[in-house]
Amino acid sequence: MNSHDSFCRGVLSDVPTFLELARFLTTRDAELDAIFNLLDKESFRRVPGDFSDTEKTGYADLVFTADVLPEFLTDKAKPVEVCVGFLVEHKSARDDDVLDQLRKYHYYLMESKLKANAEKGIPSVAIILYNGKDNWNPLKKLKAYPRELQRYLLPFKCILLNVKDISDQELDGFSARLAAFICAMKYIWNPEGSRDTFRKVLERIRKDLSESDALDLLLQMDVYLKGWLKVNFMEAFKMDFVRPNYKTVGDALREQEEAVKKAAREEGVKDTARRMLAKNRPLAEIVEFTGLSEEQVKKLATSKS
Repeated sequence: MNSHDSFCRGVLSDVPTFLELARFLTTRDAELDAIFNLLDKESFRRVPGDFSDTEKTGYADLVFTADVLPEFLTDKAKPVEVCVGFLVEHKSARDDDVLDQLRKYHYYLMESKLKANAEKGIPSVAIILYNGKDNWNPLKKLKAYPRELQRYLLPFKCILLNVKDISDQELDGFSARLAAFICAMKYIWNPEGSRDTFRKVLERIRKDLSESDALDLLLQMDVYLKGWLKVNFMEAFKMDFVRPNYKTVGDALREQEEAVKKAAREEGVKDTARRMLAKNRPLAEIVEFTGLSEEQVKKLATSKS
């Protein structure tokens, strides 16, 4: 799972933040708004992580369900619990197979694993969250069909949100957490040109969130932006925060990033040693040049042979 998906999961797994994003989407899609009005907003819950992956399809970035309010059930004589599922799939680059991917997610997650509804599984909404460099809309494929048929092509309601279409004025209306998430997603490809927007978001994080939540979100953003945030806004990280006595999501993401970089550096050193061995350079010279121990160099020589 890359840093884009880790960041998406880390922020949107917070149910109130996902709910806020969903409410925003209803302002852009009348059909989603009609669906949303059927739901008990207090019933939104994230499906546990072990349900969000399958052997055949890999990971759905996020999965939620919510209950339909009893007053909207048509058979009042036989009340049943009816819920709606939400799949969130994040893409940072074009992926023209995403609809097939979502079909598989829907079947295995909503029908095979979560048979809480009628025989045909759970009515669902799929949200594609996109922040790639290029303009891309996989739903255009559906427009080749007459409008009356388009809604029947997928086994779920599907929505594309390209974050670059969200204006900075709209960001001002979001909570600090969602604004920070959208800002980082939207401007990751050119953060230098968006300093003022980042500065406003960082001020809101400091003002609106608790110390531990603010620090955790800053660390997640910084890992996602590959250290750019701390380099350019070091003052945001000097807020006299008391470090929590547990590992935050930001800590885990930062450690993951550092582990990948360390492994790459170590492999680079080993490659250098292998090349020197291939040229029959003296053992002492290889040790001095690479910093590896004699035992490590000898092990590389043995594995090579």
